[in-house]
Amino acid sequence: MFDLAIGLAVVVLITPLVFSSVSRRVGYAAIALTGVLLAATLLPRSFLTIVPAPEGVPNDISTASLTMMTGPLAYLIALVIILTNRGQFRLPFSLVVFALALTAGMFLLWEGTVPQWSGYFVLLSAVAAWGVGWAVGREVFTNVRLARYLMIVCLVIVVIQLTIVVLQLSNVQLPEWLAGSDRTLEQTTGRASGTVGHPANLSKITFMLTILALPFTTSADRRTRRLAFLVTIACVVVGGFTISRANLVATFILLSLWILTYPGRARVGTRALGGIALAGATAAFAPMVLERFEDDAAGGLRPQLFEAGMRQLNANLWTGTGPNAYIAVVGQVDSATATGLPIHNTPLLLIAELGLPIAMCFMLPVAGLVWWALRTFPSARRHLYVPRAVTYALPGLGIIFWTGWGMASSLLIGLVMFVFGLLSSARIGISDSMLLPDAALQANPAPLGTDRLARTTPT
Repeated sequence: MFDLAIGLAVVVLITPLVFSSVSRRVGYAAIALTGVLLAATLLPRSFLTIVPAPEGVPNDISTASLTMMTGPLAYLIALVIILTNRGQFRLPFSLVVFALALTAGMFLLWEGTVPQWSGYFVLLSAVAAWGVGWAVGREVFTNVRLARYLMIVCLVIVVIQLTIVVLQLSNVQLPEWLAGSDRTLEQTTGRASGTVGHPANLSKITFMLTILALPFTTSADRRTRRLAFLVTIACVVVGGFTISRANLVATFILLSLWILTYPGRARVGTRALGGIALAGATAAFAPMVLERFEDDAAGGLRPQLFEAGMRQLNANLWTGTGPNAYIAVVGQVDSATATGLPIHNTPLLLIAELGLPIAMCFMLPVAGLVWWALRTFPSARRHLYVPRAVTYALPGLGIIFWTGWGMASSLLIGLVMFVFGLLSSARIGISDSMLLPDAALQANPAPLGTDRLARTTPT
């Protein structure tokens, strides 16, 4: 019954998007980003078992059984919409190599078990998510109304999550299909998980949406700018209620750097109000974060899990255990891993599962985005300050990636690649309409369905 409910939810969400893709007024990019963000941030679910795995088989980055998931399905539908509308779709060469090497590895390096095939398709969907993000970003950064629409979708998502969070903290018993889990731990300890089943997952989602929104706080379009500020504020509130230590520290660093050096139309009042708001949020949530540090300063089993992961890397650095097979392999020789937890380190987990060469191909585009951000930081205005947002996010991303493994999970890896792919498209350039003063912009607004020439013509 649960699978049926989720399947129907996907149909209700996705079907209107597919039909409306023929609408010139809305545009294919708006349809693609709506479907992806809804599936990745509100209802990341497995809703149909295709090939069941034997009972009790361990898994980590994906489900043990080969299942249909809302996120990968949304990336596939978005890809079809983009291609059928002749949108620009581009993948970094390293991701093409990764997809080919991963496929070869399934037949030549690893056993090809059902859990491994499940992990394989999740990783391929993450590759597609990067391409979809790049294609959508090309439209977002050349169409001010689409940028505004992106911020509206993000705001609606975060407000829905905030509503669920308030209900959870009020001890309202939500149905499992809505909360994503039947656990009550988050409610009894004052932590909220929204619709994604775990507080850490929710805070990672809000962190990624914050990175996505920050560049648009410098847009010349007043509405886009205000919406981006609202998205950022809402993300801070929702993320704060998760009391997820690493993610909250990451968000604090990102926003502190952004406020202190707020670019573009910066005013002393803007920075002062931002600083006051951040200080208020810190004062509200810091006691609960500190309480968690007092209760569990070492981070649970993290030290033991890290030692086991390093032993695995020393024993098998080049070929790995196979996707989604880390716990199945390492759990045989390590009691901490046998409890069902992998090494809490995203890059090392990917290397341990895929081997160093294949994992590096997967991570290289992210490294390329970071290198571009650092290199173009002084001239960030030409790119709507995307380089500055990426650069300021680096300390937080380092904390999250180095202390947790959730970013590699099926719930988050597609969203991460989608956001990075979208931001990477800013390298090509930003249209004049995103940088012109409001008065000039309003004189010649670009509707969502217009062609690229109209969108990039100076007003």
